[in-house]
Amino acid sequence: MRMRHGGKACLTLVLTGVLILSAAATARAAAAVSVSVLAVAPAPWQDGIAVLARVESADHTVLAAPVTGRVRGPFLAPGAVAAGAIVARVAVPGLPAQIHAAQANAALAATDLRRQQHLARRGLVARQSLDQARVQLQQADAALQALQRQDAQSVLRAPFAGTLGYLVSAGTVVYQGTPVATLLGRGQPWARAELTPRQVRHVTPGMTVLWHAGDLRGSAVVRSLGQSARSAGMVPVYVALPASSALLPGQWLGLHFALPRAPAWRVPDAAVVWRGAHSEVFVLRNGHARAVPVQVLAARAGASWVRGALGNPAQVIVAGSTRLQDGVAVAVRP
Repeated sequence: MRMRHGGKACLTLVLTGVLILSAAATARAAAAVSVSVLAVAPAPWQDGIAVLARVESADHTVLAAPVTGRVRGPFLAPGAVAAGAIVARVAVPGLPAQIHAAQANAALAATDLRRQQHLARRGLVARQSLDQARVQLQQADAALQALQRQDAQSVLRAPFAGTLGYLVSAGTVVYQGTPVATLLGRGQPWARAELTPRQVRHVTPGMTVLWHAGDLRGSAVVRSLGQSARSAGMVPVYVALPASSALLPGQWLGLHFALPRAPAWRVPDAAVVWRGAHSEVFVLRNGHARAVPVQVLAARAGASWVRGALGNPAQVIVAGSTRLQDGVAVAVRP
């Protein structure tokens, strides 16, 4: 009788333990975060450097309006021009009238000075009046010379012999700095960009680069690299452009340096979780979510290229990742 009661007690204890374990398993299953995963594998990735560059040339220049005004002739026929030839003149509104008035003021001041000198010799005026007349003449002459210099600066001349091409027509109103004409000599145009010392390590002379400026696109070749980073910590890179390029000196363009291929991962954008300035991707390992720091290389068309130790192959969590923490249990949705 005692054995029978003892067996019932043992059985009760066993059933109770089974129920407790089953409840714990159910609780763990309920606590697991539901996620979706995707198997990914590394693939070749070609990184690049995108920078701005400025077109330069020794014998290719843009003649810009030195002042604001209306472009006047004489307009030369497009083609070969000699050095020093007058290309155009920018007429400043009201400047001729100002010069005429300044000439009249200077002439009046000169006449008044001669009158004061004549009276001073006869002792009829004070020395102070004579000095004042001299100062007024000097001021009038200075004002006239300033206007005459402004008028002289409004003339555009060819700085060297070359092929002339106009960018505006006669009578066009332009602002100071507006391109008026181009002058193409025999010089080879180039583009000057500035890269960080780390970026320069991937660039070599003879390397092909792509350039774009608005609707214009083409390829060029790296000609040389700077030997120091004295310019704000940046290293200059010189890229040779085709002689027949439509780019103008002073124009800005974009350069793209293609770097050697390296392995990376292509994952959906939803798999990348940002924590401030840092990014990570969760992978499935033994029923748990593991956070792997990654570097986002590029993002386009709903996918991101990342670099990090995801494993090979990797089960990347693509849904529910924003609710995860490193090491949390997960349940994969079918």
